[in-house]
Amino acid sequence: MANTPHGKSGVLKDLLSRDASKRSSLLEESHTLPDILLSERQLCDLELILNGGFSPLEGFNNEQDYRSIVSNLRLADGSLWSMPITLDVSQEQISSLGLKQGARITLRDFRDNVLWLS
Repeated sequence: MANTPHGKSGVLKDLLSRDASKRSSLLEESHTLPDILLSERQLCDLELILNGGFSPLEGFNNEQDYRSIVSNLRLADGSLWSMPITLDVSQEQISSLGLKQGARITLRDFRDNVLWLS
């Protein structure tokens, strides 16, 4: 790799490779979880998280990172990051699915309803 990946650790966060060994158990678990159909923009964000394009992120921003980005243009760990990457869901979706903070969910592709696994 010609350049060091962005972030404090300098490690590329390739979640597709990292979680390959857990794929079958994640697939099994996905059938028991509430699911959200992702928009095209949400799919783009997810793909960039999974393939390391948004390194050092390992998921959508949590509240702590979000607030830090908005006020300081940095992740909570101090890494420079100028734009929050969030999974925007409506209050209606949250209520209808009974979601709570930190809940595990299945993310599905709007084009074919296939789930996305890292």
